[in-house]
Amino acid sequence: MRDPNNLTPRVRVTLNHIEHHPTTHNIAWDDFIAMLKEVADVEERHTGTHVVVRIGNDRQVFTRTDGAPVPEKTVLEARRMFKDAGLM
Repeated sequence: MRDPNNLTPRVRVTLNHIEHHPTTHNIAWDDFIAMLKEVADVEERHTGTHVVVRIGNDRQVFTRTDGAPVPEKTVLEARRMFKDAGLM
């Protein structure tokens, strides 16, 4: 896991969107994946339709959204992972 103080500006913006309450509904999948790759171990499966994310002992599988923003459920799951890992 990368130090949250050393994230790129684009990733910091995406992470801030995830942290906001209420959940924002305008996070693009590509931005979400780019952010995950900076803060977690990411393995894309099934030609990118599923993404396995690991932060420490926590593991989550996310399903790609084609052309749609990242679903609220996915944002909430990522938020929980980041809080548990001390990123928020």
